[in-house]
Formats: sequence, C-alpha cells, structure tokens
Amino acid sequence: MSKKFQVHVPEISDWRDMISCQAACPVNTDSRGYVLAMARGETELGFKISHDPNPLSTICGRICGAPCEVACRRQDIVGPDAEPVAIRPIKRVLTERHGPEAKNIVPSRVELDNLFPLEVIVPDQGFPTFSSDQSKIGEKITIPGTGTSSAYSTARWSRQELKRLGSQPNRKKGTVALIGAGPASLTVAHDLTLLGYKVTLYEAGPKTGGMLRYGVPIYRIDQEAMDLEIQAILDLGVEIHFDTPIGKDITLDDLRRDYDAVFLGIGLMKGRALDIEGHDLDGVIIAVDMLLNYNLGYKVDLGKRVLVVGGGDVAMDAARTALRLGQVTDEQQAALDDTEARVEEESETVSTALDVARVALRLGVADVKMISLEDWDELPASDFEVEEALEEGIQLSPRVGPKRIIGEDGKVSGLEVIDVESVFDGEGRFSPKFKPDSERVWDCDTVILAIGQQADLDVLGGADDVNLTPRGLVEINYETGQTTASDVFAGGDVAYGPKLIIDAVLHGHLAALGIEEYIQSKKLITEVKTEWTVLSNHVMFENWTKLEHRKPPTLPVDRRTGISVVEVGYSEAEAAEQGSRCLECSVNTVFDGSLCILCNGCVDVCPWDCLKIVSLDKLAGDETLHRVIEDHTGVPLNEITEDHEINTQMAVMLKDDEACTRCALCAVRCPTDAITMEAFRFEEVLSFED
Repeated sequence: MSKKFQVHVPEISDWRDMISCQAACPVNTDSRGYVLAMARGETELGFKISHDPNPLSTICGRICGAPCEVACRRQDIVGPDAEPVAIRPIKRVLTERHGPEAKNIVPSRVELDNLFPLEVIVPDQGFPTFSSDQSKIGEKITIPGTGTSSAYSTARWSRQELKRLGSQPNRKKGTVALIGAGPASLTVAHDLTLLGYKVTLYEAGPKTGGMLRYGVPIYRIDQEAMDLEIQAILDLGVEIHFDTPIGKDITLDDLRRDYDAVFLGIGLMKGRALDIEGHDLDGVIIAVDMLLNYNLGYKVDLGKRVLVVGGGDVAMDAARTALRLGQVTDEQQAALDDTEARVEEESETVSTALDVARVALRLGVADVKMISLEDWDELPASDFEVEEALEEGIQLSPRVGPKRIIGEDGKVSGLEVIDVESVFDGEGRFSPKFKPDSERVWDCDTVILAIGQQADLDVLGGADDVNLTPRGLVEINYETGQTTASDVFAGGDVAYGPKLIIDAVLHGHLAALGIEEYIQSKKLITEVKTEWTVLSNHVMFENWTKLEHRKPPTLPVDRRTGISVVEVGYSEAEAAEQGSRCLECSVNTVFDGSLCILCNGCVDVCPWDCLKIVSLDKLAGDETLHRVIEDHTGVPLNEITEDHEINTQMAVMLKDDEACTRCALCAVRCPTDAITMEAFRFEEVLSFED
C-alpha cells in the first residue's frame, strides 16, 4: 500500500493558532502586530496594539512571564539562532515612549534615541533596513507588506469593543465593589468603567498593586512606572479606599447589600509554612513576608548565611505516595485529582525563591544558597531569571530537598538536606523521591521558605454561599468568574492559584464580562469576523535569517545593588532590529488551483522544503478533506485510486505551515500568479443573546 499524507484543511481556529504568539497570550494580544510596528518605526501604533487588550501593558513589558515568547515559531525554524523574538522587552520600549509613564519617566536610553531617531529606509529591492543618518529624518517612506485594512486582530475585551458595548442603549448602569487592588481587580475596574459602571475599590493596604507591589522585588520593576499605569486606570473614574480591610469594620455582606455585584481579587498574600522539624525556630522566614517587608522599606535582618528553600512542599505529596502503596482514602483521592493544578502552583515557588535569594544579596548577605527539588533542565523559572541569579552570586543546588531545620537556643543554626532521586513519576506527576543515606547539614543563620502561597479568607466573613475548592481557593465558573453566590465574582490567584500577571488580566476581563451579563440579565455571545488582504509586495526584512536574538541590556553585576532595576532595556534601534526577526505568521500563502500549471517551481525554490505536489490518491484526512475533494472532483476521495482517471487530471499542493517562514519566494517564483501572500486578521464582536 502506498504512503498516504495526512491532510488537514484549515479553519478559522487554525489560522488563528498559526499566529502562535497571539494564540499563546492569555488576553490574545497581537504580539506580531506590535513587534512588526516596532520594526517599522511605528511606535505609537505598536503601543496601541500592545495596550489594546491589556491595561497593564507597562507592567507586563517589564515582568511578564511572556508565554508569547515560549510559543514563538522563530525559535523552531530559522538558522542556528534558535531563540524566540524578544516580544516582552519590545513592549517595554513601546510603553516607555507612549504609555502612562512616557511623560514622567525618560530613561537615559530614550534620551539617546531622541538624539538619534530610528529611521526606516526602503532600498530598491524593497527590504527595510535601519539607519541613524540624520539627513533622512522626516523623509516620508512606504513600507511593503502593510496592505491590510486592519493593523491588528482584536479580542472581545479590546478597549474599542468595551466602549462600543458600553454605549449601547437601554443598558443598566450598576455599581460594583472590588476587594483588593491587584492586577485582576485593576483589570475589572478598567473594563467596568469603560462599560459605564460605578466602581469602588477597597484595598487593605496603603498602596495599589497587590502582589505586584508586595511580592515582586523592587529590582525587577520600576515602581514609578507601575504607579503611573495604575493611576491611569483609577483616573477613568474608579473610587478607591486604602487601609480598608474587608471582614472587620466593613464586611462582605455589607458590600453585597450596598452594591449590585462584588469582585474578590485578594490574591494569595500568605506564604505556606513547611511542616518539618524546626519550622517554628527563630530565623525561619516565609518568602512572601520577607518580600512584603523589603518592598515596604522595613529593615530585614537575615544574618550572614541564608538558605532559600524553593522546590515544592514534600508534605503535599503524601496522598500520591499513598496511591502507589495502594492505601487511598477518599480525602487522598481528592488530592490526587488535583495534582495537575498543584504542579503549576508549586513550580511557581522556584521563581519566588530566586527573587528572595537575590533580595538577600541586596540586603548585604554574602553567603546565599538556594535549593530546589528540580534539576537544571526541570526548573520552571525563566532561563534569564536563573542566569541573572547565578551572575549575581546565588549558589543554586538542584535536586536537593529540605529534611529538617536545626537550631540552637531556639534559633536556626542549619538545615539538614537530602538529595532528590526524581521529581516526577512515570506519568509526569509531581511526586519527589529521595536518595536514602544522602542527608547532610548546611550551616546557616536564616532559612527562607518559598514553598507556595495561600489566601487569607477572613474577607469572606463566614459567607456560606461562597464555596471553596479542595485547594482552599474560591470556587468559580471559569468562563464568567462567578462564584457559587450569584452576585459575587472572583479572579486572580485566589480563584486560580498562582499564575502569571497576564493570566490575572485575563481573569479580570472574564469577570468584568461576567458581571456585565449578571447585571444586564442577558447572555453575551461572541462573533468572530475575519478578513483576508492580498499583499502584493510582501517581503521579509533584510538579513532576517541572520539577525541574532540579543538579550536586553542589564546593569553590570557590580551595580546591581539596593533598589536599582536590573534590566536597562533596549534602545529604539535595538528593539526595531529584534522586531525584524519576526516571521509574521499572520501572512499565509494562498494557492489558486485554476491558475497552477504544475511547473513545480514553487516546490523547487522553497528553502524550507514545506511544499509538495502529490496525486489525490495519496491523501488521507477527515470529513472536511473528503468533502473538499468531492466538491472539486465529483468523486469521493475513498473511490480515487492510482488507476482512476481523475489522477491524470488533478493533483494537490500540500503545505507544511509549521515549517513555512512566509518568505514569499514561492509567490515570486510562480509564473502564473497562482500563489498570493495574504494577511489574515480577525475581530471578536460582542452582542447580547436575543
């Protein structure tokens, strides 16, 4: 039997997924759009694209975990430089020039850009290049490949869509209380004010930001830039009450009586303790508490030798151990069912451990060690986080776990550790095993525990109708953020567990639209509109296959002290060069079979070997493929054989979209214009169900 090619006919969801950076972004930011705008020198447009679905784009441009970069196809395809496009730091360049911080913060790198502005020049062959020749400043240019009428694709929580929905006639204008001023609540506040609601924020502390403020070390983010972005949201018309914890003088029940809906965005502000011998000794510090005190400017005395524990809580795995032993109670089975969620939660502890270890150095501690259950290749922290920590002198020991904390006269004197044999079981579940007789004691003055976080649920005040999950999180409908109490919504870490900041923004968007449905007593539906635009002169940037990924500049190690932000950021020219590495995955090759003469020129010219012309009998696929073939030939695919007459009349072009780089060489080579390069865009539009 001859070889069959498994063929899939793309649908709208496939075209969307091909733009892998946007598909991976929790809020569907069109990263491709702002990266290419940066590459073309269109920084104001780039900022608009980056900010459109994300009211915290300034913050995310500095500290986002960047799932878009993890998904970027550039690292899988082109040349020896197997690195993604530097999407997150490009966003920072755009917000520095056009975001809320632009008028107040002028970094030295921006000053240099103003002296030597970036200029994009299109030479005769049509490839954009970069120049700082001041004689070219102000010269109007035309950039090839920008023929789409829509510059970017928008999600249903885009700013313009929220404003359009909010302007619809006969809408109710309700009141909403938000508890906690973290990223999820700030997003809800942003969206609901655009929708026309009266929003009031209640924050237990003296400042906004939640874990952005209290859990992210100052050296990672410019707090003034963060303040300016948050203030831009409050300036939309949000009322805020500081130093107002809910559950004491004001209760949740009070808010539910006074407002149409309440949103819980209280985060996970309490750290977990480690239930091992010595956990109650003086000198054992919870990581969250340390970061909070450091960020608020309080003195933190750590002694001379610090050990940071950040690889997960072994005690949590008792149920999984019991499973393998065949002794499973109902309670243990419930814990096992929650394994996947716990893996993600506990993996976040490594990043927190790195943060507190680096803070310890800034507090003058000379000897800082960190242990992690995971091995080097298993560490869930970003590579750059690990690299920077090692550069600064952190001594990281992977595959090591804590066994007991040792003390003298009630104070920490050491930590007994044990080697880890494996972290995950055969099914990929988090289930550490330890090497017998590998125990040893490391001397230290302080043990910092970065083993997870939990919520302070006093805010619920005994509200019996707000249910909790087995993990101690608020139970919600994940599509709307609605809790088991119809007028109470929740999002962020208190509902989902520890996630990225951009995840909290998504949770805020979902909850805001859920509140809209609740108050309007109508169901929202989303329509996806699509657009294809032929690009008559689509070309890649000059030397695009040779441009190397370059990390954003950082402060020299000897200057990483105190509260100085480590990452300096790209200049505009550097960001433009990095942006020109983008493959523009929204552009696709479209084939017109009626014009094809089967010359094979496109197949021959393709440098990525992603095109192939085959006879119909070599195809296999789903019902959609069968329907397409029968519509074109009048013969069902399963009746087409090597002997069938149809094979002498028709063939099919197969394309591997995962290998395609959108270089357009096939379209240029085609003598009959059977191949066009076309840009795909989509728009999500909201309406109420009839």
